[in-house]
Amino acid sequence: MDIQSLLDEMIANPIIAAIRSPEALSQALQSPPTALFLLSSSINDAADAVRRVRAAGKHSFLHVDLMDGLRPDAQGMSFVASQIRPDGIITTKPGCIRMAQNLGLLAVQRIFLLDSSALRDGEANVRSCRPDLVEVLPGVAVQAIRLAVDAFDRPLIAGGLIRTREEVMAALGAGALAVSTGERARWSL
Repeated sequence: MDIQSLLDEMIANPIIAAIRSPEALSQALQSPPTALFLLSSSINDAADAVRRVRAAGKHSFLHVDLMDGLRPDAQGMSFVASQIRPDGIITTKPGCIRMAQNLGLLAVQRIFLLDSSALRDGEANVRSCRPDLVEVLPGVAVQAIRLAVDAFDRPLIAGGLIRTREEVMAALGAGALAVSTGERARWSL
């Protein structure tokens, strides 16, 4: 999958299903979002989850920092690309962004916007490693989303603590391209 195709899909459906359990994955496969963030997995079950996502005609992004049994180094990233084969990865580590992209995977850099220092550090990381997308957390911090839109020159996803339709709309209104949420009722917005 190329980044422009993904961006076009996110414009058409800006909700990303954040998956933390097998039950949530089963429900997400039957729901409208075309992009799924797999936030809880292990090296033993990730490949099967990715296959299921692909068979449903959707796109999987594996959070490699949270994956049990995987070390997000060069060998770990090579394993993800060759054996698990998601469309992309999510990470807080700039080095993983570069490795993933070199292996043909899309890369989402997750940044926690806690204060102005985190914003400056995030801006420097985004400028140096050039992820395909940036996910900022918490997604309910509308002012932080606006600051991130101005600071990062990459498409932005808002994630974390988004539970209501109003919060989804506020994040999109603040400039986020898409919203990732584990709140299943929001998946069909």
